[in-house]
Amino acid sequence: MQDYLKTYRAVLTVEGPLHIGAGHSISKKEYIFDSRAQKVYIPDLPKMYYWLWRNGYQDRFEEYLLKKNGDLYGWLCKNKIAPQTWRQWIAYALNSADAVNDVRTKIEIQTCMKDKYGQIYVPGSSLKGALRTAILGAVLYKNRPKLVNESSKIVQSIMQAEKQRIARNRLLRDENEMLAERVFHTLVRNDKKKSDKVNDFMAGLRVSDSKPLTTDCLILCRKQDERKDGEKKELNLARECIRPGTKLEFDVTVDTTLCKWEKAQILWALRFFGQCYTECFGGKFASGDKLAPNMFYLGGGSGFASKTVVYPLLGSAGLKTVSKIIDTTLPVKIRHQHKHFKDVQEGVSPHTIKKTTYNGRKYSFGLCSLDMEEI
Repeated sequence: MQDYLKTYRAVLTVEGPLHIGAGHSISKKEYIFDSRAQKVYIPDLPKMYYWLWRNGYQDRFEEYLLKKNGDLYGWLCKNKIAPQTWRQWIAYALNSADAVNDVRTKIEIQTCMKDKYGQIYVPGSSLKGALRTAILGAVLYKNRPKLVNESSKIVQSIMQAEKQRIARNRLLRDENEMLAERVFHTLVRNDKKKSDKVNDFMAGLRVSDSKPLTTDCLILCRKQDERKDGEKKELNLARECIRPGTKLEFDVTVDTTLCKWEKAQILWALRFFGQCYTECFGGKFASGDKLAPNMFYLGGGSGFASKTVVYPLLGSAGLKTVSKIIDTTLPVKIRHQHKHFKDVQEGVSPHTIKKTTYNGRKYSFGLCSLDMEEI
């Protein structure tokens, strides 16, 4: 291997249930919840539909789908389709103890990323994106006094967004692009246009997809919003998650002619981004995590503060700005219901932290630790 390439074996340890969303949800009518076994069974839908069609259940099943209420397990029992029959259609099963415990509750399940063989993996782009956010956040955090102009522009854009009702994704994208150009676009591949992506030194950091895992690593976790005082609200949404304690392996390659961020610098970034997260957000909650230097958040459900760089840029002064971002970009119908305009009074924004319960223990979604060894 060329001397300018450094390759690391990166091991990601899942500290809190990790959800890498596949962009697909399973409704209550599409999974089988067996309350006695405390299991949720996920059918292979083509297999199930074929069996129902071949055995004359197609019309009855269509009627069931059109009805507002009902669940698949109840429909199977009503139509005397025995477990030894429907278990032939099952793709995989999940323990439901902490997530789905009442057949009357309509809980939607968000699925986890799987490859074409049905195995679980984390795309390299997901890990690289989290590292990019951490690097950007850490650089902003350490250089905050030098970034007064950028801070002022961010605040002004928030005020403009309030008037124009700009969507949150667009607002944060514009903010990130402006800051990313300042921090990442240090190459001179195109010296006439600094904003050109060919000038981004992160092109020299390559992250492979993780090695695949079987669905045995999956658990089901219910989403909870928890306030500073510990008061929580459980939502009718569950996520397929990779179980805490699971280890995922990646290859990370750094082209040092383009990117100077090697192992030591990456771990430095995680430490300072985590420190800022704790100071400005996580540490405000009774159930906030005590982050080790190599810990960070990855994937779905980990919350606004773990995926954005407003707090690293503005520090504690970012409270008002974050409150404004969240309140301004919410749909009008639910804006007053969520009351993020009161976040400044509460001393933290957002005013809830994302939690879940697994085996009776409280966790944060997506908390991970990273270890790297040069190979």
